[in-house]
Amino acid sequence: MTPIDKFTNIDAVYPTTDAREEDTILDYVWDFAMLIHPAMPKIIDERLALEGSCAISTFKRRYNERLIKMPLTYEDYKNNIEIKTAISALNLDSDKFWFATLFIWDYVNGECWQAFELADSPANEIKKLLQTISQYEENTNANPLKDFVTFKEELTLSLQVNGKTVHTIETTNAIKFILSCCQEHLDDLMLKNEFDREHLYDNIEMMTYNLTKRQITANTTKRICLFARTFQLFFDSMSPFFTNYRKGERSAYNITFLISQLVYLTGISDNEDFLVSKTTLKGYLSKYKHLNWNVRNNIY
Repeated sequence: MTPIDKFTNIDAVYPTTDAREEDTILDYVWDFAMLIHPAMPKIIDERLALEGSCAISTFKRRYNERLIKMPLTYEDYKNNIEIKTAISALNLDSDKFWFATLFIWDYVNGECWQAFELADSPANEIKKLLQTISQYEENTNANPLKDFVTFKEELTLSLQVNGKTVHTIETTNAIKFILSCCQEHLDDLMLKNEFDREHLYDNIEMMTYNLTKRQITANTTKRICLFARTFQLFFDSMSPFFTNYRKGERSAYNITFLISQLVYLTGISDNEDFLVSKTTLKGYLSKYKHLNWNVRNNIY
């Protein structure tokens, strides 16, 4: 018997003030969903912006329709000695953590199976172009309108149409002029911080990550790493509320081993080493620490 059979308040995108049991039991999910899948803030008045997440309503609907078919059942979860030990050591709420595990498992699935790859945002592409050119500058203060510009290496910029080069810029002053123009406006393109939502609206198309036509599916190794990294982010973001866990503390409970056990128990991998070895997952995360998986979640 699960703690909630069906959710009723399924359309809520923002936290409500009434203390419904079904919303209280999703406390961990709410906080994490607002971090990884935020909705645009709802402005209550000039001083208050209510944060929320569209992922919550999706999660509730999928839970009600029994679409989240995680191999680890609630009964097995409650009876697992290792999980019980971890929950006790971290002072976690058992049922709230169950729903967090269910949500993370389902959310990661949405990023791993037939997900559409995302192209970089225009603003990030400009930033990367600046970083690439800047590393070859010999005099960063050179004025392309008045000074003869030199680079450490021979640089060219090419324009392609349908993969065929139609124009190439070779003069150093022209390249420096393009660099200077981009640098002048870069700050206007980038968000200064995560709360700068009004600034985002002003430059929405430059900040948007557009979909490509390519769908990709993660192999087991990538899925393991994505699941583990998502769970690590969960613990890091929630650490102020977990009495016996603080990010970066060596004396903290072995979070990585708990995640490793969940990799096996939730069926992401059938390798029993994840269940019994404290080093298996660490090896995966170390080897694939630069894994880049830029996709749009096909569920959430």
